[in-house]
Formats: sequence, C-alpha cells, structure tokens
Amino acid sequence: MRSIHTAIATILFGATTIAVTYGAALTTPVGDVEQVTQDAYGTPPDAARAAKRRGDDVVYQEALETLRRSAMQVKFNDGSKLTLGANSKVLVDAFVYEPGNDQSKALISLPTGALRYVTGKMPKGQTTIDTPTATMVLRGTNVKVLSDGTNTLLAVDEGSVTVHNKLTGEDTLVEEGHNVQISQAGINSTDEDDTGDPFVDGGFNQKSGSNSSEQRRTNEPNKQEPTRSKPSGGGGSVGNNPG
Repeated sequence: MRSIHTAIATILFGATTIAVTYGAALTTPVGDVEQVTQDAYGTPPDAARAAKRRGDDVVYQEALETLRRSAMQVKFNDGSKLTLGANSKVLVDAFVYEPGNDQSKALISLPTGALRYVTGKMPKGQTTIDTPTATMVLRGTNVKVLSDGTNTLLAVDEGSVTVHNKLTGEDTLVEEGHNVQISQAGINSTDEDDTGDPFVDGGFNQKSGSNSSEQRRTNEPNKQEPTRSKPSGGGGSVGNNPG
C-alpha cells in the first residue's frame, strides 16, 4: 500500500513540476520592445491584451499586433530583430535561445501583414517564419515578408531562405537579392521587393511624422485597414531545390 501511495505522490509531484515549469516558460521574456509608433499591442498566454511600450518584455507564445499607421520593433534574446508593419499580426510560437546550443530555435507566425526579420546569433537554419501559404527557414538572413493570407511575398536582402509552399508542396532555395511570391500558383520570381510599409522597407530611422516612437498611453484600439500591398502570383520560378 505504501508503494502505491509513493507512486501516486511521485506522479503528482512530477505533474506539478511540469505545470510550474511550463507556466514559468510562458512568462519568461524572450525579447523586448525597442521602438513603437502609434498603436501596438501584445497578448501573452493567459493574459489580457495590453498596449506595448518601449522597454516592455515580449514573452514566449505572445501575440503581437499593430493597427493603422503603426509599427513596432522587437529585439530578441539572441540579438535578432523583428520589425512589424501596420495592420499586422504575429505570434511568437517558439523562441528558445542558449548560446552554443544547436537546439536553439525560433518560430514566428505571420497570419497577415508585413515584417522584416534580421537574424542574430541563433544558429543558421533554426529560425522559421510561417505564413498561411509558406514555411521559410532563414540562414543568416535579412528578409522582408508580406502576407495577405492567400499569397506571401518574400524579399531576401541578405543570406538565403529555404521555402516550402504549403499549398503545392513545392520547395526551393531563394538566394540573396531574389524575391518570390508563394501562392496556389507555386513559387514564382517577382520584381517586387517592397512590402509597401515604410517602417518594414525603410526602418525606424526615418521620421514618423508628428508621433514619437513612444507608445501613446491608450488602450483604445483603432479600426484596422486592409494590407497596403497584395502579393501577386506572377513571374517565373526561382532558386534551386535544396533537396
């Protein structure tokens, strides 16, 4: 009887330990907000949506969003930087970084909107950006991505990106200086290399009008506008199949 009680106690202790560890992981900062223009918000797991201001933490599995004429820049623990354009949403699906650990990884989901991602010290091939049409694995990269839910524009400014088309099953490698559209039509090259968002395309160094880079202290959301520029499916195929 004692052995049964001991076994039950061990199971309960293990379950409690796992729950506490998981809860701690959800609240552990994986980065912080460096800059904000206008209205940006974050929704951590099991917490309410709140305005994001410069210096605020970003945690594991936090949903980030911006409204019209807004932008936000996040610096992650490995030094990588995410710039989120207006009317955009991302989810920090996974971010685990430990110096020297090849198992470190990052997964950022972009359902809709525009972003720029510049990789930091995360091992090459361990940072992934996911959209409804594409899975993109970054390798020492500076990229711009625009998604409207049915098409994805990828512009590779530096490095290379392994692309998987989730709709057709096609795979290809997109090298530095190349741009592609990923849609039901396949993975096609394009001359379009801008997302149409000034902060994603040009950065935060430009003047942002009458609003400073500090988040205004308000919780009132603004009405969202459609994404500024929609990717098209035209052009020819690009890159080499990575095998």
